[in-house]
Amino acid sequence: MIPDGFPDGFFAQGHPYGLYEAVRAEGGLVRHPALPLWVAGSHAAVHAVASDPAAYRSGDGILIDEIGVPFDTPPTIMHTDPPEHGRYRGLVAPAFRPSAMRRLEGAVRERIRALLEPVEAGRPFDVVAELAVPLPLQVICLLLGIPEDDWPRFFRWSESIIPGAAPELSDEERAALRMEAGVYLVEVSNERRAAPRDDVISQLAQAEVDGDRLTDIEMVMFLIQLLVAGNETTRHAISGGLLAFAENPEQWEAMKRPEAMPTAIEEILRWTSPVVYFLRAATRPAVLAGKKLEAGEHIMLLYGSANRDPEAFGPDADRFDVMRRPEAPGLAFGYGPHFCLGAALARMEMRLVLEELRSRYGTITLTGEPVYNGSPVVVGLRGLSLAFG
Repeated sequence: MIPDGFPDGFFAQGHPYGLYEAVRAEGGLVRHPALPLWVAGSHAAVHAVASDPAAYRSGDGILIDEIGVPFDTPPTIMHTDPPEHGRYRGLVAPAFRPSAMRRLEGAVRERIRALLEPVEAGRPFDVVAELAVPLPLQVICLLLGIPEDDWPRFFRWSESIIPGAAPELSDEERAALRMEAGVYLVEVSNERRAAPRDDVISQLAQAEVDGDRLTDIEMVMFLIQLLVAGNETTRHAISGGLLAFAENPEQWEAMKRPEAMPTAIEEILRWTSPVVYFLRAATRPAVLAGKKLEAGEHIMLLYGSANRDPEAFGPDADRFDVMRRPEAPGLAFGYGPHFCLGAALARMEMRLVLEELRSRYGTITLTGEPVYNGSPVVVGLRGLSLAFG
């Protein structure tokens, strides 16, 4: 049922929903046949683990390759647990509050309109390369106070960090790109310490945790997280959402209803679920989905499976429906203390893209075979040719 690890090509067509269904059919929690972990696929199990950091910690690694690997310092905020996690998160959280996002709205809309300017009705348009990739990167550069001309470099760095996102890169090339990103971000951080501006890097450069300024390593930890989290989920939600509209034209027609926008954004997030999984480790013996876990055992949280669980989203959970109003929370952004810091930013970007497209076009047509990135960690599209009419 579950392969021995994730072999090459396993995510070549996106999420393996047949596997997810099989995991849920086994009670939503099964032992992995080859790896030292449990696999959680039901909404109830994933939600329960994500909601309880006291029982399930992140500091023992959140990816398969990190199991048993000690960290001198946490690679990202996602690798921290309370109370450390709360102290770190509090440093940058104000920059991502909904009120701060509203102040950005005009600038973001301008960038969307500029990206859509070359679109000609009826002609194929690669929405990944021309819209879904540049927009989130331009916005995160705006927040960080980085020249927008640098967004292509940020894209390469982000791709080098996500496992499997850029299979054309060798391990040596990935390492070189990560080093390049770290050097760049340390240099910019030092500049902001000396001459602060009104941006997130300056805010972090001046911040203190327990009376101490952030070290260079901690600054890079924060900024790498913001770089990746600030563009990867949004990019794949935008492109995956537009693919869903092309495959379900009646749902694009439904977007003419003013009340459709809020529910459509949540449905796109549920439907695309860009993050495949993160791990947690049990801090003590526990019972999850009726099965006994020992302290130290890892649990893989399959967000895409949880977001297609009929027990949470009804018998039509495998149908894209922009008017869906589920009682269960979607888990594309995680849940609990590790809920995605940039959720409000991602939702705003998605809303503005849909508003601009809705005001211009009545149809979305697929004009080429979608190409997936094949990543086992953040899955999404590398190419998507659509025509707007």
